[in-house]
Amino acid sequence: MRTALLTGSVVLALACSGPRGPEGPPGPGGDAGEQGPPGPGGDAGTQNPPGPPGCDAAPADAPVGLAVTLAVSAPANGQFFTTGERPVLTISLKDRCGRALAPSALGTANLYLMGPRSGLTGTTASLLLNCITDRNAPDRQHHFINLRSPHYAVPAEANLATAADGTLTYTLHAISTEAPGTYTAGVWAKTAGDLEQAFPLADVQIGTATREAFATGPSASSTCFDCHLGKRSGKTYMHHTFPSSFSAVGNFSLDQSPVGTCLLCHNRDGYSPNPAVRRIHGVHRGENLKAPGVAHPEYGLPDADPALLEYTNVAFPPLPGAEKNCNKCHADDRWKTRFSRLACGTCHDNLFFDTGTLNPVRVVGTPAAGACTTDPDCASFGAGVTCDFASGSCVRATHPIQSDDAQCATCHADAPGALASVVAVHDVPGLTRIRGLKIVDVALDGGTGSSGTFRVSDTPVISFRLLTSDGGVVTDLKTNSALSGTFMASGPTTDPERVIASTTMKSSGTLTFDSASGVYSYRPPGSLPATSLPPLNGNPGDTRTNAAGTYSFYMYVVEAFSAQGQSWRDSDGVNVPFKFIADQPIRPRQVIAKSACNTCHVDLQLHGGSRSDPEACMNCHTRNAMDRGVGARGVACTTSATCAGFPFGWETCQDTNADTVPDTCVIAADPTPNSTIRFSWLAHSIHYGRRRGGYSQRNNLQNPGEIAWVGFSNSYLDFSEVLIPVDARNCTNCHADNGAHCGAAADPPCGTGQECVASKCVNTAWKKPIGEVCLACHDTDATYGHVQINTWNGTTPPIETCDVCHGPDADFSVEKVHSISSPYVPPYPRDP
Repeated sequence: MRTALLTGSVVLALACSGPRGPEGPPGPGGDAGEQGPPGPGGDAGTQNPPGPPGCDAAPADAPVGLAVTLAVSAPANGQFFTTGERPVLTISLKDRCGRALAPSALGTANLYLMGPRSGLTGTTASLLLNCITDRNAPDRQHHFINLRSPHYAVPAEANLATAADGTLTYTLHAISTEAPGTYTAGVWAKTAGDLEQAFPLADVQIGTATREAFATGPSASSTCFDCHLGKRSGKTYMHHTFPSSFSAVGNFSLDQSPVGTCLLCHNRDGYSPNPAVRRIHGVHRGENLKAPGVAHPEYGLPDADPALLEYTNVAFPPLPGAEKNCNKCHADDRWKTRFSRLACGTCHDNLFFDTGTLNPVRVVGTPAAGACTTDPDCASFGAGVTCDFASGSCVRATHPIQSDDAQCATCHADAPGALASVVAVHDVPGLTRIRGLKIVDVALDGGTGSSGTFRVSDTPVISFRLLTSDGGVVTDLKTNSALSGTFMASGPTTDPERVIASTTMKSSGTLTFDSASGVYSYRPPGSLPATSLPPLNGNPGDTRTNAAGTYSFYMYVVEAFSAQGQSWRDSDGVNVPFKFIADQPIRPRQVIAKSACNTCHVDLQLHGGSRSDPEACMNCHTRNAMDRGVGARGVACTTSATCAGFPFGWETCQDTNADTVPDTCVIAADPTPNSTIRFSWLAHSIHYGRRRGGYSQRNNLQNPGEIAWVGFSNSYLDFSEVLIPVDARNCTNCHADNGAHCGAAADPPCGTGQECVASKCVNTAWKKPIGEVCLACHDTDATYGHVQINTWNGTTPPIETCDVCHGPDADFSVEKVHSISSPYVPPYPRDP
């Protein structure tokens, strides 16, 4: 029995049950039911604003591509503008597609004008610019014109106009009482967010056809670039380039064209109350300022400049001489011909010309005979120097009162009889009183293998001529006690270790001189060994079998002399590559270049001025070489309290002459445990000293965490305040290309650290990740752990796996993680 329910009726059927028949076809579908009510509406979506037209197929959010130009109208006489003329400045603001940008579309669009160009007398040309000069103006638009919303001194002039194509013209006020000279106009423009910036400059010649130069040379080739230009980023790293409350990414455009852009704000009456000469001199004098930033109303600086206190940890890098070397920055001779209280006072900031006093007094030294007891004892230091009886030192405490600059040249000109010639008191004997030694015509002999290859047990003979800068022949290297020569050898250039220890050429080995040819020959006392020497101050058992490759003979000659109560050195050296063990192509070590170092350091001199060849540093500063350790002798002493390291627990006065009088300071406990002096570690950690994490030297007995080494005579060398004057990620500033032609059959191979790229030898050493080198900058516990985890110590030497992640083609290659130009990456702050 079954029950069936049919649409519209019910039928009840009773029957006997039989077998089930086949299923019939489906019936026709029923009529559609009534439509139900609509469901509730969903939330509205977010609509993105439309992007700009894709003129170059770039994404809508691509950078604007800011391009700014500035041009000046031609004067009527074709040379300079005269009284009554109104120069017109034409300004173009465009995006990457060449479309005009209105000033209102930018984050910043300012117009500046100053002159004449001298940093001593130049001011903002406020009358010409028609800008206000009220430093208390609510919108702070003083000494410049904001093109987005101009604030004129005389509103009726309405100097700014916009053409139909978007070009801006700014008609200056008529020339009237402006001093003749070269004026500088500039437009500072930034997009919103500051990532794109520009600051073009243009000259406006007024009243004279004679063009004035900047002290540091043309902005496009300023001497400032020697130290401050990043070769990878293309940015100039000065005060404004670093991130600050002014701009989270830094105002790099303000520093991009020194000193032209600097003077537009920093002049004798500019947006900044502190002129450029005060800032530039003060910053570069840095650690040697005596009264940084104090007011000097007597020469136009009525307010203190606290910003200079931020730079008292700056040391000027030229060697030798530091800030005495005015020629490093000055492209002309104005430093010794144009005298002023402002220019001199901004370095000698403790001299107050209105009172004629020095506060604090200047300590000039101690007489050769010992502590002074009367003023005449100090006569050798010059007129006006007196004795400070309490300390026994000679000091300068007074200076004649000067109410203006008229008399400066009387005493300070470079002329016979001048009491204190600027040239004389800024003299750097290590540059000016040397003969200019030069080792030339170097040749090697003694290799018994094919093509002159040296083999184990061969004794090298090196021949050379020694000249002076004027071409004169130095004939008395053997007999002149002021001259010395040193010889050593190391290798291979891929990873050097010493193979011939440093030897004094006069007293060890054989030095001969042929007067007819002017040629010296030197044969060291030993031959080339099969095994390397242990690293300096390292484990005596840390030697290795010398491998075939390119090795180096390093020789340097030094002439010592005294001047200004100090010891100075004139030196020259040569690093001569040679084939050792196997006849292979010579590949000298070219990881860094002397020319790159000297760009900033002028004449890099280390070890008292006796070494001036940075390419040769790796001959001694090898892997596992260490600084001076326990037992090293220092200076003479009478008690432990007179030893510099005694207060920190690492140096005591000991009897080292087997008598009853303690006489030498000796290291009793290692003050810098595990401090390597490998050159790559030294160079990187010194140049990044101020920003290192402090992990590697956390156990130092003196100033834990600060980068330091123990040097000559147990001197404690603290480099914790040093910081390279560019973003350190500009690796190619130091790792320079050799540039030699390569790839052809006749070309020698590129040196170690260089590779042949497009037929030129290019430096690729900086792209090679090495744990120890990376840790020199990235000095934290985390990075140390990372390097240890990724180093396999199951072999000798250990195997680093850095290349897996940081090799040239890896995801986190050195080149990629140090990329700071595209897109632009702001530098780290100067101070942690």
